[in-house]
Amino acid sequence: MAEKKKINWLKISAAFLVLVFVLLGGRTVYLKKNTIDYYRLKPLDINRAVLASGRVSFPQPYEITAATSGKISAVNCREGELVQEDQLLIEMDDYQDRQNMQLALSDLNLSRSKKRNIEEEALPKQEEQVRQDKVKLLEAEKEMNRLKTLHEQGAVPVVDFEKAVNNYQLFLSQYNQAVLTRDSLAGGSSLAEIEAQISYNEAQLKIAQKVVGDKKIIAPVTGTVSKVNYSTGQQVTTGEVLITVLRQQNWVVEADVDQKELSQIKPGQPALVALDAYPQDKLEAELFYIAPQIDEKKGTCLLRLEIKNAKPFIRYGMAASVELLSETNRQVNALPKQFVDFTEKEAFVWILKDDQAVKTPIAYRSVGERWVIAEDLPEGTVVLSPAKKPGGFKVHLGREVLPDAI
Repeated sequence: MAEKKKINWLKISAAFLVLVFVLLGGRTVYLKKNTIDYYRLKPLDINRAVLASGRVSFPQPYEITAATSGKISAVNCREGELVQEDQLLIEMDDYQDRQNMQLALSDLNLSRSKKRNIEEEALPKQEEQVRQDKVKLLEAEKEMNRLKTLHEQGAVPVVDFEKAVNNYQLFLSQYNQAVLTRDSLAGGSSLAEIEAQISYNEAQLKIAQKVVGDKKIIAPVTGTVSKVNYSTGQQVTTGEVLITVLRQQNWVVEADVDQKELSQIKPGQPALVALDAYPQDKLEAELFYIAPQIDEKKGTCLLRLEIKNAKPFIRYGMAASVELLSETNRQVNALPKQFVDFTEKEAFVWILKDDQAVKTPIAYRSVGERWVIAEDLPEGTVVLSPAKKPGGFKVHLGREVLPDAI
């Protein structure tokens, strides 16, 4: 008998516990269904904002390639290091190239020496020979003319005159040969060949010097080394990227803005930039460029903004959201636009009264794409999120949405 009473009591207790769990579960479901996010109206300073999207576009990576092949003999920088313009970054083995340059220089000096010998020694000597031969020629001509006159007067025999003529012809031939030799030295084939050889040797020396110069990798700009692709002892070929440098300048974001917003922006306007990878970090920026033309296909205009407070995590190519700040509304009852229901002809909100959600029309003024100014709701009004359609139920407040989260 006692055993039977004990069993009945256990059955009653179990049924009671089941009922309690059912009631608690139903209450939990009810509360969960009717627990709603809310926002409490309070005076705020709200900037009208123009939104745009883009990416970090400058400074672009500067890739330094090998202009010639060779073996790396020294790497004088490391990734993350700030380097100065014209700083020596990488050296390649140039022993044989310097030998070739020295040979080219020797050939050039030899051809220049030949030219200098002609201009400073051979040509002056030949000029003197021409002068002397001309003096002899004039004297022979004078003597020939004198004997001609005497022969015509019968004062000297014809043989003396003919001898003077032959002597004149000899000196004329010597003089003409001296002139030809001089002209050949001064501007003829000999000097022309030497000058052509000099030009060729100069070209060969420049090529050799360039090869030697190409074995030294110099920083073209002041910036930060972002990547070093080779180490000492490795072989590289022409055209391979040896090192990448980011120019030292403020980061620039290029963004596209809807052409309808152009009247709200101007150069010098402040902005906030949030990188998609770090959305919580708001970076101060300034608009410095507005493209003079519209992209007709997209209906947007290109902007460039300079980030003022750079962070170490910024990288070239990162996607970014831009918020251009314009007019400031001081201490107004600002309401996040997400709390306004625009599904009907007139906008309305759900406000909390006596633990009930009350549908209430709202007079508002838009401030950008995220906020409205509630013109007919008093400070302290609790506005409920319209996401769960709170009308007709007793409301249990859930998470309070704060201005910083908007």
